[in-house]
Amino acid sequence: MSDPRKALAAVDALGNLLRREIAAVEGGAFNQLVEFASEKARLTAVLEEQLSQDPEAVSKDKLRDLKDLIARDHHHLQLARQATSEMISQVSQIREKHSIAGIYGRSGAKRDNRATLMTTVDKSF
Repeated sequence: MSDPRKALAAVDALGNLLRREIAAVEGGAFNQLVEFASEKARLTAVLEEQLSQDPEAVSKDKLRDLKDLIARDHHHLQLARQATSEMISQVSQIREKHSIAGIYGRSGAKRDNRATLMTTVDKSF
């Protein structure tokens, strides 16, 4: 039989961890996210086990609050992933444009390696 206190403790611990993770993302402390991942998985497994034994161990309001935190955390992590992906793409483009390996393409033709694009002047009146 499940102990409702364990389920409530798991909900509270997971909620606190999600709040810390959200604060870490908002503060740019991405190195902490790795530390949070294993603890988040462990607490989730504990909570799932407790709720499978006694689905009424935690009130619907507490679960709704936890769901909101999970959604907020997910949104923050998605934004961080997107920003990281964009930065990697930009750095890769800059490296290719300014590297010695970027002068000639795979076909052997010289690449256009100008750091900035030439602007054209509109000469029409």
